[in-house]
Amino acid sequence: MAKGFFRELKHYKVNEISIELGIEMEETKRLVGILKKYGIVKAVKAAKPEYEDLSNQDIVLTDVVENNPEIQYVFDFVGVVMVEEYVFKCYPKYISSTIEPIKQLKKVLKVIKKYNDKEQLVYLYNGEEDNKIFNRLAVSLHLLEEYFQYGLYTNQHDVIETNGEGEILWDKTINETFALIQNNRPYYVELQTQNAVDDEMDYIKRLHECVLTQCALELKETGILELFDIAEVELTGAQLDDFGDVDYIKYRLEQELRTQFVTRKQTLLKTIYTYIANDKANQNDLNFSLYGTNSFNLVWEKVCAENFGSVLDKKLYELPLGLSEDYEASKNEKLISIIDKPQWHKNNPYITDGKVDTLKPDLICIYPCDDTEYCFGIYDAKYYCIDFNEVNGKYKVTGQPGVGDVTKQYLYQLAYDDFITKQGYKYVQNMFFCPQESAEPDYGYVDMKMLHNIGDKTLENIAVVKLCAEEMYDLYLQNEKIKDPTTYIPAVAVKRVYSTNFANRMMAYLSGITKASQAAEIKMEMKSDKGKLIYPKQIKRELGAKLIYDAICPIATGAFYGFNPYEKEYGNMVAEDMGNSYEKCEQIALVAIEIEKHIKELSEQELRDETIVKVILQHCFDDKEDISAMAKGNSLDKLVEKVMELIREVYL
Repeated sequence: MAKGFFRELKHYKVNEISIELGIEMEETKRLVGILKKYGIVKAVKAAKPEYEDLSNQDIVLTDVVENNPEIQYVFDFVGVVMVEEYVFKCYPKYISSTIEPIKQLKKVLKVIKKYNDKEQLVYLYNGEEDNKIFNRLAVSLHLLEEYFQYGLYTNQHDVIETNGEGEILWDKTINETFALIQNNRPYYVELQTQNAVDDEMDYIKRLHECVLTQCALELKETGILELFDIAEVELTGAQLDDFGDVDYIKYRLEQELRTQFVTRKQTLLKTIYTYIANDKANQNDLNFSLYGTNSFNLVWEKVCAENFGSVLDKKLYELPLGLSEDYEASKNEKLISIIDKPQWHKNNPYITDGKVDTLKPDLICIYPCDDTEYCFGIYDAKYYCIDFNEVNGKYKVTGQPGVGDVTKQYLYQLAYDDFITKQGYKYVQNMFFCPQESAEPDYGYVDMKMLHNIGDKTLENIAVVKLCAEEMYDLYLQNEKIKDPTTYIPAVAVKRVYSTNFANRMMAYLSGITKASQAAEIKMEMKSDKGKLIYPKQIKRELGAKLIYDAICPIATGAFYGFNPYEKEYGNMVAEDMGNSYEKCEQIALVAIEIEKHIKELSEQELRDETIVKVILQHCFDDKEDISAMAKGNSLDKLVEKVMELIREVYL
């Protein structure tokens, strides 16, 4: 029995595979040829970077060659493959700490099993149609796991007992036993009872024991029992030949199937039938079987979606923050369904079709940042080994997703931008989740500057987060949801978009003000006068934003520039950076939030008192060194006047 560990998508030469298995070169070439036939191994150009996804251009159509420096071989599979007496243990590409990751592969196989169970897949065969080959490994594992869960196949027969625990047979008791008469009433001391007991000599039960014992013995010899953490089973010393030839065993199983109507028993009988039918037949055929997947990316996506509690399939009314008027009519739709679909049109005659596929993000996670604010996380599980390698003093990224994946991730945010805006989510996160042996939440990011701003939309950079695969698998296997995503991903922080001038920086910070005021939304409409600043959609219902636009900004621009750059009173003049403009913007945003908070706490009588409002303004500006001048002298008087105008319009 030869066996070896092989890393997914790692480049191997034929002699390296031979050394790992400990077999001759010619035998290795034969095995690699078999694995190539079934798509487990692929020949690739040696120049192709390791651990990267394969395209048709990367794959070389050739016979197995030993000494061609331009061709190498990769295992495009995660799991276990058996070819005759040889076992190939293929582990995920992100594992690099060891070349024999028995512990890690054990957990990966458990994850694959759970994923397959969820997807309701039973791999009795490999291949399709005429190329189907009996998958002995998958069937053996299924039979053993079924046994440990439900026990042996049993049939019962009725037995008559004296004073047993079963049903009392009164007719038999009266007719066949003596009664004691007391006070003219009969008393029976030997009750005849009927009980159903397992038939220990039942043919199918003994056959089941034999098959289980044979499966366990075969898998033990290959070391696969250990991989799957399955206990050894030795239930009988009988051999399959003791039960008759293959045709007779199949006949007995068919007869049993006709009498059984329990789903579990029917499934088990069919599985045993498949095992028996393929055990002795076609002895000259190749013994090839496997357990695993060549699409581990789908498994990783499922793990992340389950762990982070994706809300894509939740209805809109089930999501936090309620529903804005714009989405009230769609409250019963799922979050994934509100993404626009392409509309295809034909001009002559005019016909159209909009029922086509559209963007489908992997997972959306909505979680609270504090008691009232939420983050809208747009996450994509990427099964990639992103890394940076130094070449001639320069760093080059390897193993990264393609440009299509990057652009799609930007489009996901754009697709949900309207919903995010109108629902009042404070933060947006756009992230790639990649597996790694150890977590690295703040690994890096990817951006495309041309997609940062589309129209009036500002899209976030796409963060690259390395999640600890082992930890993710543990959560998945235990059916646990991540309660606080910030323990696994970068904590939410106030967005800072570094623009070129004071005006743009001010606009960037306005989008971070999200303390919504329903009263302000009702009582104040958006300004739309030509040549004047218009409230951005995302902050139209927030008093803090209105404080900035209507009260603080005019004073700030006058204090720092001597004119108002927002009103365009001076043609095309734009206020350029002067001093620490970014800090000024930050402090202005904070002041607006503080002012709003204090104003909301005032009574109607206090709101009418200009003196009280003036004290509040001075207090809010006291510790803001860069903008404290705005709350002094003539600037303070103008500020008080502006704020009072706003208070009267909104509250009085």
